[in-house]
Amino acid sequence: MSLYESLKARAEVIDDHVRLSDLIDRTVASGPHDTPIHLLEVDTVVSRYTEWLRHIPRVKQYYAIKCNDAEAIVETLTLLGAGYDCASLPELERVLELGVPAERIIYAQPSKSIASLKFAREKRIRTVFDNEFELDKIAQHYPEAELLLRYRFDSANSKINLGTKFGCEATEEARQLLDRARRLGMNVIGWCFNVGSMSYDAEVFYKAIRTGREISDFAASIGFRFRVLDLGGGYVGDKGDSIARYAEYINHGLADFFPDESLEVFAEPGRYLCAAAVTNVCAVQGKRYARNFSDGAIIEGVGYYLNDGMYGTFYSAKYRGMVPTPVVWKSLANCGPVRASKLYGPTCDGNDHFMDGVQLPELDIGDTLVFETEGAYASVHSCRFNGFHLPKIVPYVRRSVAELLKQISATNKEGSLIDKMLLSSEFLKSIGGKCKPLTFEG
Repeated sequence: MSLYESLKARAEVIDDHVRLSDLIDRTVASGPHDTPIHLLEVDTVVSRYTEWLRHIPRVKQYYAIKCNDAEAIVETLTLLGAGYDCASLPELERVLELGVPAERIIYAQPSKSIASLKFAREKRIRTVFDNEFELDKIAQHYPEAELLLRYRFDSANSKINLGTKFGCEATEEARQLLDRARRLGMNVIGWCFNVGSMSYDAEVFYKAIRTGREISDFAASIGFRFRVLDLGGGYVGDKGDSIARYAEYINHGLADFFPDESLEVFAEPGRYLCAAAVTNVCAVQGKRYARNFSDGAIIEGVGYYLNDGMYGTFYSAKYRGMVPTPVVWKSLANCGPVRASKLYGPTCDGNDHFMDGVQLPELDIGDTLVFETEGAYASVHSCRFNGFHLPKIVPYVRRSVAELLKQISATNKEGSLIDKMLLSSEFLKSIGGKCKPLTFEG
């Protein structure tokens, strides 16, 4: 079965005029659901991929599959010709099984198992290093590897800092590592960095590329010829955001410091491609009041027990400061007064709660809460604690995009032709800039 046939069998094709709110209404009407539902709009993934092509044409997209490994997302991006940022042996195996060539994969894990290094060697996959111990390990188990030096360049305005765990210091330590690599006879072909997850500071990419110029110049002075640049991740994926905010600084950085267009340049977007594609529909299964019995049993707040929690979609809401926005899927006229509310997950873990103190109109058991932009680092964090099912992913693709993907599947993976088809799609142009806040309209 081809990728397109597999995707078509997995995702329901819907008319172009069908709105997200229509899909939510349909989901609610088919309930009650014991399992939270993740509505996946394949169109959004395709649109985001195309907007990147439109704004940053020089930089190839290597999807960070750890962000969301749903079959419909991975099949779609593979059809479009994306490369992959992999962090483990199972991720490498999976993308290779999809037919992704080794030259479009970066094994971007800075600290690798020996078993995975041997596998990468067998498949001739590039990888990275950021310290002398990792370099020595690679020299022993994959001495002919094509390597990227990962240096640290943290955004001061990102949600999650990665430089505390990965990346060498960009001046003296980087030079020492390159000297060591030269003495070991290793083949260092470029550099990479990651500014941190969800960087709202776009200018940091310009500065990081400028630092990459200094590293490249030193590398050239000791005999290396860098030809690969990896701009990492950190691109915000909210519905109201655009890759255009980063494009200005990335394009200028490349033009100013790396004008040679024969260089291979890619980045590792994850959240940007998939976050806005998923909408979470979950049910209120229980309810309790928080009363102040020293003051006449006055109601001070209300707790809602949902069919989803930190072991399902909301790990990042609990532990990473990613505050979701609940949308009450019910007319406010049919709700009670606004109260301080606390959302509980379904498990018996007393710590399974999030959004303590959020102001919501009072809901009833059986009501629905909807959360947009839940496609990144949500389902991949879920587990079956207490035996609860994982969130159910329900993919949809609008008819115009389905037809475009069918045409793309017949191109024999010709990258430039695929890009041209995406950029010329009138339907993708029509949805690329549209983003209205989700509201209940019933």
